[in-house]
Amino acid sequence: MKKLIILLLIIITTSSCITTINTSSKSIETQYWSKAPDLTKVAYEGGDGKTIENAIVIKNAGDERNGIAAEYAFVAKIYGEKFKDWKPVGQSTISKDTKKIDLIKIQLTQKDETISYYFDITEFYGKFN
Repeated sequence: MKKLIILLLIIITTSSCITTINTSSKSIETQYWSKAPDLTKVAYEGGDGKTIENAIVIKNAGDERNGIAAEYAFVAKIYGEKFKDWKPVGQSTISKDTKKIDLIKIQLTQKDETISYYFDITEFYGKFN
């Protein structure tokens, strides 16, 4: 009986430690993505984004949160408010030579038209601050 109680205590202690670790890591990830992006230093260079060869180069984003927000801010400057005037319908990352390229697809609300933009995200790809 004594061995059974000790075994149950070990199981309960181990289970509570695992739960605490998982909760903490989710909390850190949630905190990172819930922070407002800082686009004050972001610059757009390169082409018009209509083809992979003419990708829009995002500079000075610093990390992925700001970089992704910069992509959608660029689209919003052209097409208006997200989810009102247009909505995202796809996003994928492509490796081309030594560059990382995001392909963003949007659907215009008032038209049955899907538009694609290519962004060179090499500078901030994989960076989390």
